[in-house]
Amino acid sequence: MVLAASAWLTPAPVVRAQEVDTAKVLKVKAAYLYNFAKFVEWPDGAFENGESPFVIGVLGDDPFGRDLDATVKGKTIAKRAVKVRRLRWDDQVDRAQLKDCHILYIGGSEPRRFMEIVAALEDQPVLLVADIAGFAHDGGMIGFVLDGQRIVFEINREAVDRAQLKASARLLKLARIVEPHVRGPKKSRTVKGES
Repeated sequence: MVLAASAWLTPAPVVRAQEVDTAKVLKVKAAYLYNFAKFVEWPDGAFENGESPFVIGVLGDDPFGRDLDATVKGKTIAKRAVKVRRLRWDDQVDRAQLKDCHILYIGGSEPRRFMEIVAALEDQPVLLVADIAGFAHDGGMIGFVLDGQRIVFEINREAVDRAQLKASARLLKLARIVEPHVRGPKKSRTVKGES
């Protein structure tokens, strides 16, 4: 299930539920986080200056450990050094730094408050990514899901657009594009291109 860095934009390899190796899955997700940055465009105002690093934040429990640091070590995004920042929602200083992230992975400890997190970063150029069920449907931007035997990702284009981010056609082609839930009468979830 190891995903070659040069071929990360190919469909995820098949994984049987009984064969899921959590360590390998986390390495794949860490590679996705880094590679999402290559296929999303941030507005100029998202960086303080030309020397500012590209920041990948991890909010709450960090499932990656050293894997994410190893994935980005010595690498750049658009000639910017990549920095990993681990943050806690309950820490006021950390919470103030959320808007300084370019990608924010919302950890598994945060499902109860993810709507509050999404609201706090509304209209900020921060790409929100999580493993939380229904994340992209409920206002997040990219949600990792296990689909049968594969790790795939869903993208809420409306949320990405609101954040003034531009996802490349190549990234969108590999994603499941989802529509946000409509508040009010219960609607079924839809995935474009599926019946």
